[in-house]
Amino acid sequence: MRETGKKRGSSGLLWVIGIYLLFPLLLTFIYSLFTEWITILPKGFTLNAYLELFRDSYFWSCIGRTVLISVVPIVICTIVVLLAMYVVVVYLPKLDSIMKVICTIPYAIQGVILPISVLGLYVNAPEPFSNRVFMLVCTYCIVVLPYIYQGVRNNLNAVHAPRLLEAAQMLGAGRFYAFWNIILPNIASGVMVSAMLALSIVFGDFVIINTLAGNYFPTGQMYLYAVMKQSGQKASAVIVLLFIVTLLISLAVFGLQKDKKKER
Repeated sequence: MRETGKKRGSSGLLWVIGIYLLFPLLLTFIYSLFTEWITILPKGFTLNAYLELFRDSYFWSCIGRTVLISVVPIVICTIVVLLAMYVVVVYLPKLDSIMKVICTIPYAIQGVILPISVLGLYVNAPEPFSNRVFMLVCTYCIVVLPYIYQGVRNNLNAVHAPRLLEAAQMLGAGRFYAFWNIILPNIASGVMVSAMLALSIVFGDFVIINTLAGNYFPTGQMYLYAVMKQSGQKASAVIVLLFIVTLLISLAVFGLQKDKKKER
């Protein structure tokens, strides 16, 4: 009975937190469906804002650029950090403190400081370093580094990677086989959570991409900033669609992960 009560209490608390977090988005969605809301109830139901967005090819191209510039840095950073932390945790544990300091430095240089520094250093450099998109990808790799590092490190320690590797080698598995088929599947879910957190941070960024890329690489956040000056209703519709796109990406990633677990 006590365990049932605890489960119900935990579920109720999660529902309360979920409703609290989604309530502003719900109000934004309602506002996007009406022409005016100056009294208690909104007036003038319309879908014009969504119809305009679905017909606007420039908007969808901006969304495509947002997805691209969010996914590519996270994939690159995850692969690099995963390989580096695997070596550190399994073979060179004394370097863990140094890696921790290096990977947490980006916490102190986020915001407008990082893109201005990158722009001032590489704007006159030879290609590809002076390419705005290249600078943007590398900068986002720095931004997401602490989140990816913490997720990879915690999961490698949670599965006791050195012991798991030793057990696999005792059973005749090679190091590469043990890493690819034993350690990596065991930490994949935790790494995905870190990657999704990094995705939400990059997906919602405006300062870095506006400073580095500007009109060279317009994204969804830049489109939203331009629309906010024209129509609050349309801006609300853009916010809702950006949320839906992020949600669909997360569901697709976790769905693929569940399918792989079922196959195993």
